[in-house]
Amino acid sequence: MKFVTDAMFGRLTRFLRIFGYDTVYANDLEDYFQINPVPDDKLLEYAEQNNRIIITKDYLLHKKNRDKSILLEGEGVYNYLKQLKIKLDLSYNFKMKKARCSKCNFELTEVDNKNSIKNLVEPETFKYNDDFYQCTNSNCKKIYWKGTHIENIVNKLKKMNI
Repeated sequence: MKFVTDAMFGRLTRFLRIFGYDTVYANDLEDYFQINPVPDDKLLEYAEQNNRIIITKDYLLHKKNRDKSILLEGEGVYNYLKQLKIKLDLSYNFKMKKARCSKCNFELTEVDNKNSIKNLVEPETFKYNDDFYQCTNSNCKKIYWKGTHIENIVNKLKKMNI
């Protein structure tokens, strides 16, 4: 399942990517279409051409393509994750190997030699972590590890029964 999220879902986009869902953010398409902001018809066009489900809070956008869009209600990323779990049967089992770059949506690759990224992370992070992953996008190359922020997200999801 691949998604494109409407402009109001930046945090949700990052969470979906962390859990391994291929998710394009509407704001990331500004360069692609050379339009800011990206209008609904362009979002619909992109979703159709790339076989993606649109996630939105915009009823009019949802109405234009009910079969390939999900309308979310309310506020808060955990609320949205719960709705997506119910509507699409999504699961939120975190695995670094399946996570995607939260910044650009590219896949991650395991860092073979921890010393090769020593200067790219904080000294404490380097000291207390052995497993690192790096974004495969040559323009991004962001470094990831399973830190407490991931544990906090996973624990909150469990606590909320999501």
